[in-house]
Amino acid sequence: MAVTNVTRNLRDGELVIKDGTSETPQSLTVLLDEGDLSWTQRSNTIEVKDRGSVAAGHTRPGDEESIALSFTAKWTQLIGKYNDSGDPLQLYEFLNFMSGLNIVSTSQSGEQETLQLEFTVTDPAGVAGEKIVFAKVYRESLTMNEGDEANLISFSGRDFEVAPVISRQ
Repeated sequence: MAVTNVTRNLRDGELVIKDGTSETPQSLTVLLDEGDLSWTQRSNTIEVKDRGSVAAGHTRPGDEESIALSFTAKWTQLIGKYNDSGDPLQLYEFLNFMSGLNIVSTSQSGEQETLQLEFTVTDPAGVAGEKIVFAKVYRESLTMNEGDEANLISFSGRDFEVAPVISRQ
């Protein structure tokens, strides 16, 4: 069926973070109240100039680049399950691979710890929803901000892939 022209917004998306547990991965649904999940796919190009001239030169593909990824979410607790096994897993705990919570990396043993992020966008017209999967996301920075309206946790990292896997739902 054809796609629709109905614009999506933060009410149409859901971000689920999963670990690398083989049978049933641990997962956490992140409420993106701020609606600011973003990613950047880069293409590296080498410019070869002929004696300083661009017009007489040419371009070549450069090295592949991983995807830059960021999002912000509101938080109520930083730790939950780490403090009491009966409490739910919190975003801060998950992103930090806190010890004792059995969070398994999606990367091979010995590599940087990574998680899978699945962003599902539902089509408000019910025609063409999409799932965007980032399979090997690692954290570069995590910033916590206190605010008048809400406390925010901001994630910045990279997905060790050149592009996410996008599928129609």
